[in-house]
Amino acid sequence: MTGASAFDEAGGWPAILGRICSGADLDRNQAHAVMSEILSGNATSAQIGGLLMGLAVKGESTDEMTGFVESMLAASEPLSVPENALDIVGTGGSPHRRTHAVNASTMACIVAGAAGAIVCKHGNRRASSTSGSFDFLEALGIDITISPSELERCVAELGVGFAYARSFHPAMRFAGPVRAELGIPTVFNTLGPLAHPGRIKRQLVGVATEEKAAAVAAVLAELGSHRAWVVTGAGGLDEVSTSGPSIIFDVSPAGIERLTVDLDEVGVDRVELSHVAGGTPEDNVAIFERMIDGEAGPHRDLVVINAGAGLVVAGLADDLEEGVSLANEAIDSGAAKEKLDRLRAFESGGAAD
Repeated sequence: MTGASAFDEAGGWPAILGRICSGADLDRNQAHAVMSEILSGNATSAQIGGLLMGLAVKGESTDEMTGFVESMLAASEPLSVPENALDIVGTGGSPHRRTHAVNASTMACIVAGAAGAIVCKHGNRRASSTSGSFDFLEALGIDITISPSELERCVAELGVGFAYARSFHPAMRFAGPVRAELGIPTVFNTLGPLAHPGRIKRQLVGVATEEKAAAVAAVLAELGSHRAWVVTGAGGLDEVSTSGPSIIFDVSPAGIERLTVDLDEVGVDRVELSHVAGGTPEDNVAIFERMIDGEAGPHRDLVVINAGAGLVVAGLADDLEEGVSLANEAIDSGAAKEKLDRLRAFESGGAAD
């Protein structure tokens, strides 16, 4: 069934929006068709806004998110990355991060890459927080607008690269202004990490609530994930938290297993949430540069526990305790600082070596 016929059979926008407003879910084909309408530029701002707000109130189903992701991937620019490539990403939605975003997942990508993982992070500029991942990368001095072929070479040569969503999902420009005007987390915050243009099968995905984490895990299972951890941290963080226990949904071909992370078991001190606050992209650059220069403290602990979780998902650590140890070693040895220096040189047009 094509997107157009599915959309027509669903009754068009009045029927789709009426269904959602009544609390009913779209099936996978309908969701695919609706997203195709948006990505083709056939939807008005009012229709897109109505869809996003209706889904936010109703809650997105597994079929809806899976259909949306499949439609986004069908419209995306192609990207070839190694089969074992890893993404570490937060979906947003944490009330704390709307005012104090710290870009821990992006920092963790660089540290995990320095520890030996092949990393290709997919992300965007901020939509509902003080600092989006690609705002931070730009402030860090990394060129976020490189071509797909340059990105593939970056990942191949340096083991780390960053896929800017606007470059790989150009059709998302039709929804971007509506998201910005709404100014709140929407389903697109969740879809972005799931619609990696390299179709990555190893991911650490942070989600702000346990209910949504379970839903994201179900979508990743539908999409054929090799290994993924979908985590919600204490305090409603969309990352592994150092402020209390974190709940993890471990996705593999064997199924989905719910786990709990106890900080005492991984050698990381518990701190108040306010102690790991961030701010603007420039604030976060200063935090990260001090960290990779060797500064200890709660920000470093937050980054290494998330990098360590990524190393487990990548198959480089047997458990989180070992992953944290490897991440700390990547910082202490100077490997993380060297990785950042090489990324800056590569993506500013310099040599990769």
